[in-house]
Amino acid sequence: MTDRAKMEQTLRAAYAARQRGDIDGIVQHFGPEPVFHMAGAAHASPVAMRIEGAAPFRAAMQQMITVFAMEDYDIRTILIDGDRAAVQWHATFRSTVTNDRLETDLFDLVTFKDGRIVSFMQFCDTAAAARLMGH
Repeated sequence: MTDRAKMEQTLRAAYAARQRGDIDGIVQHFGPEPVFHMAGAAHASPVAMRIEGAAPFRAAMQQMITVFAMEDYDIRTILIDGDRAAVQWHATFRSTVTNDRLETDLFDLVTFKDGRIVSFMQFCDTAAAARLMGH
């Protein structure tokens, strides 16, 4: 299997684990000290964040799984160039706080090292996500 094929397989497995709410299934695809960045202004939305390290990453993912149930998703595009990937996807989330639903598009920039994800930057509608959180 090529590195490119392995990267795509890893991405698809990680998104599937997120949809299932499987924290271990997500974390296994990340390196030992991952960087996770939810793009946005932290003063404007509680969703915007930048996290480094295994324990903070796991805690953030668990919180996202707990609050934002992913009901369905569709990966529209995966572009891979060297050790980086760009993923355009569409999903429906249900808030466990407000029970509201959000159908939205997302975009992720992902960096790999040694076959695992070491950096993950997600672009989403942080204002809508904040509303789902009850803010």
